[in-house]
Amino acid sequence: MRVLVVEDEPLLAMMLEESLIDLGHQVVGPAASAEHALRLLTNNPVEAALLDFSLGSDGNSVPVALQLRDAGIPFCYLSGHATLDAGTGAPDAPLLSKPVSMAALEDALARMA
Repeated sequence: MRVLVVEDEPLLAMMLEESLIDLGHQVVGPAASAEHALRLLTNNPVEAALLDFSLGSDGNSVPVALQLRDAGIPFCYLSGHATLDAGTGAPDAPLLSKPVSMAALEDALARMA
């Protein structure tokens, strides 16, 4: 499965990328900002996405979530917080707590397949 990764922490982005590859997936990105992720989506079809909700000084990944939702592409939010605010753009989207275990990642991807 082709998976978009949006994560602004370089070490976490690298760990997600390696985990996805180990699980047999192709990685698009990682993108550190919503703007970069939206550019990637323009030329790179994906089948699922992992979105860090909070992207530091660059804001959040809501614009990406809205585009994915409108295109019918499943995604999962990643956050260091146990819950997200109501303004996520997709209140029903699954949430994985960071750091993400390999088992939790594999389970989330299976649900998005």
